[in-house]
Amino acid sequence: MKKYIAILKGINVGGHKKILMAELRDLLTKIEEIDKVKTYIQSGNIIFSASGDSEAKLAQLIQKKILEHYGFEVSTLVLSEENFAAIIKNNPYAEVDIKRLHCTFFKTEPILENRQKLETFDASPDVFTTAEDCVYICCETERYSKSNINNSVAEKLLKINCTTRNWKTCIKLLEMTKSL
Repeated sequence: MKKYIAILKGINVGGHKKILMAELRDLLTKIEEIDKVKTYIQSGNIIFSASGDSEAKLAQLIQKKILEHYGFEVSTLVLSEENFAAIIKNNPYAEVDIKRLHCTFFKTEPILENRQKLETFDASPDVFTTAEDCVYICCETERYSKSNINNSVAEKLLKINCTTRNWKTCIKLLEMTKSL
């Protein structure tokens, strides 16, 4: 069994797409391929182990189960522990206070033309680095909500679904995989 991290987009925000984490854990354990489900905070961060399915297949299984149970779709991204650890390791802003760091994860790979649009976007005074499967964001202030580069901007330029987590959450998710 491999360890995985699933990140749900847009749940429990402003009273929309409400999902209780205890209920979600119980729901996901009903998926035959998934075991040892844990969640972190209310924004849809899930750690689990699973048999040899692909990340995309696991994301589809989770999305389908949520749709069947709650009646709404939730964009779901699944990364293996190894892939998530590589994202953490490759952070180009490792020396910066983590309160200023965020990571926007790509659900699918953007086409080159759209990636170039993002890479040439001026987010001053904030800075960012585009990687293969994410964007590392370093905010000039500690307020991501005021940043010129955010999830909406990334989605608009890349024309794909993305979801963002602060760096503290990213670190915690990776730590939690160790206890599975």
